[in-house]
Amino acid sequence: MQSSSRQKLTGYLVMFLSSSLMGGIGAFARFINAPGIFISFCRNSAGIILMTLLFMSGRKFMKLRTLKVTPMVILSGVFLGLLSGLYVMSTQLTTLANAAFLIYTGPIYSTILASIFLKEPFTKATAASLASVFLGCLLIIGIINYSQGAGLTVSLSLDPQYTLGNMVALASGVAYGLFLFFSRYRMDVDSDVRAYSNFIFASITLGAIVLVLRPNLGETNWLVLIIAAFITGAGAFYFLTVASKILLAGELATISYQETIMATILGVALFSEPLSVMQIIGGLLIIGGGVGQILASTRKKQPAEKDLAEAMVG
Repeated sequence: MQSSSRQKLTGYLVMFLSSSLMGGIGAFARFINAPGIFISFCRNSAGIILMTLLFMSGRKFMKLRTLKVTPMVILSGVFLGLLSGLYVMSTQLTTLANAAFLIYTGPIYSTILASIFLKEPFTKATAASLASVFLGCLLIIGIINYSQGAGLTVSLSLDPQYTLGNMVALASGVAYGLFLFFSRYRMDVDSDVRAYSNFIFASITLGAIVLVLRPNLGETNWLVLIIAAFITGAGAFYFLTVASKILLAGELATISYQETIMATILGVALFSEPLSVMQIIGGLLIIGGGVGQILASTRKKQPAEKDLAEAMVG
């Protein structure tokens, strides 16, 4: 029993480390001087390199034969690429805290889609989570605000400095929700194979966007980019694979929300980014709503078949 508890604690610590590394991508992006889409492409490519090495060492390539490439498989990887690219882009346009909180609205969108298209029950707990996340978004974006002079106000006059970035962050949350939704169609596939295919199609998507946009990379800090790709990509993914062998799916997903805390701390400490009480409350509402929905949807499920790429949100 004591050994089991120690193993569980190890899983929590390793997953905490994984989500902390993931939360650092936004801070790295500020020093790389390259478009978010390109940074995400490099990060996903680092993930592919690590997964290929893991597959080679474990002789798992035979498992890839079990994967039937369907539109759902492709779309799952496509939206993983989009959520990753949009998230990194948003960290360059708004505060790290806002970007991290808003992408984690994803599980709610997935639940709504599942209720409509998969006829999954829309429970009171789901409604409460949706309301919590929606209210949190209004507080973070600034539609609902509070000041000593005016008190509690509701206004569409948003701060132009962060409006675009907040919208991009919300779009990354929608992409995250679509990724989770399409992943629901593929639960019969081995989790390692799902993760590998997701990285492949995500990188293809991001690579295609880079080729079309042809961004100027003349001022790119390549050293920081390589370090960021392998620390927040390959490194974070490695620790995630270790944790996934120990923890339940709900535990993995819940601890991954710690990424928002790390991003917030880095934003305030490194860039002196503003963080109001209303934003903190909004972030807590989003975390509470998202975690509540995850726990409700996974409490009857068994662990290990969580798609590993699912937790690599940032």
